[in-house]
Amino acid sequence: MSALVVGTVLALGALSFVLLPLLIGYPPPGDTGASANPSAPDDETQAVDALREIEFDRATGKLSDVDYDSLKASYTQRAIAAMRSAGSRVCEKCGARPETEARFCSRCGAALA
Repeated sequence: MSALVVGTVLALGALSFVLLPLLIGYPPPGDTGASANPSAPDDETQAVDALREIEFDRATGKLSDVDYDSLKASYTQRAIAAMRSAGSRVCEKCGARPETEARFCSRCGAALA
């Protein structure tokens, strides 16, 4: 008789643990709210992630070489455009620099525009 009571209590505890998020309305585990997250992925990150994904798909045989070439070209263009528009500093002699808050060029030492 006591085993039946203990089993029932354990079953009700497990059931309440599973149903509690449904009854209270917690957000899903991966939902952090894109507007509240300052480190949300930008275009550059998304394009680079897409490039990695198609590399993996090609390596595992899920993607043909023809499809891979066309996707790689489009994602590469997107990544380059996002990197160029990221507000990088420009040296008159060396061109765009990767340092976003630098005052001087890391290559030639000239003041950045």
